[in-house]
Amino acid sequence: MKKHLLIFAIAFLLVGLFGHTALAHPGTGIVIDKYGNIYFIYTGVGVAKISGEGKLIYIHKATDGHWICLDQEGIFSETQPKYFERITPDGMKPAIIYAGGGSPIIVNKDGNFYYCGSQNGDMHPGALTLVRETPGKRQTIFAPTLENTLNKLEDGITGIAAGPDGSLYAACWNSLIKITLDGVVTTLVHPVIIRDCDQDPADHRNANRGKPLLRGIDVDSNGTIYTAATSCHWLLKINSDGKIKTILKAERPWSPTGVTVRNGNIYVLEYTNANGPAEEGWFPRIRKIAMDGTITRIMDLSVRKK
Repeated sequence: MKKHLLIFAIAFLLVGLFGHTALAHPGTGIVIDKYGNIYFIYTGVGVAKISGEGKLIYIHKATDGHWICLDQEGIFSETQPKYFERITPDGMKPAIIYAGGGSPIIVNKDGNFYYCGSQNGDMHPGALTLVRETPGKRQTIFAPTLENTLNKLEDGITGIAAGPDGSLYAACWNSLIKITLDGVVTTLVHPVIIRDCDQDPADHRNANRGKPLLRGIDVDSNGTIYTAATSCHWLLKINSDGKIKTILKAERPWSPTGVTVRNGNIYVLEYTNANGPAEEGWFPRIRKIAMDGTITRIMDLSVRKK
């Protein structure tokens, strides 16, 4: 059972990286730059941008699509990560890095690029370890004890974010983990118990019932964690003491898949039928939760224009 779960978690993240025809889940990537421009993944279409004035344009076309990350300082603006694609022009700041497959990615404050590593320690994205890549394209396994922790939890990484001090936070199927820059691994929450979870198991598999599937994750300047419990249709807020609160509920067929926080406002990427196959219809929308709790819909692509 343990080995089966880990293999399934790796498959979840690898799908799409090496083949574009077998996408298992819709995109999770959403970021916002200092100018107020929102960038998000529209799986099967590409990367879209919503300007501060509300104009929607597509900046990258692709038939796959899971993650993007924002390189605010342009550390990687003159180079390409080994397994991923920078989709902004050379020298442009902020730079945007794109992941066609399922491995979550991030450029951290320490000036390095992080993504999921494989179980046997090579540099192909997987679900049990993290890889640190320098701008000079040198890859090393980050926090070697992380794999042992995930094995004990029978879990795998489904999302990563950086905290205000540069520590990494890993969202998993049923856990939240913190990894400091010196490699200390701490399990923050396991299992993730969500009251009144609207059970919608990933891939419609009964074996996945009871796993909230934490996907998109972000951390604000106070260390508060926000994460999308995709298989519950909820967006969660987790305080430093591990207390979990539901702050947004999505009505079916919508589920949160991604989240980003800026200036106290929370931006949530949601998809239709996110726990089922693409044939059920994956369409994105973005909602904003303001500091006063007001929820507004910024964009909805569930109805295609003809």
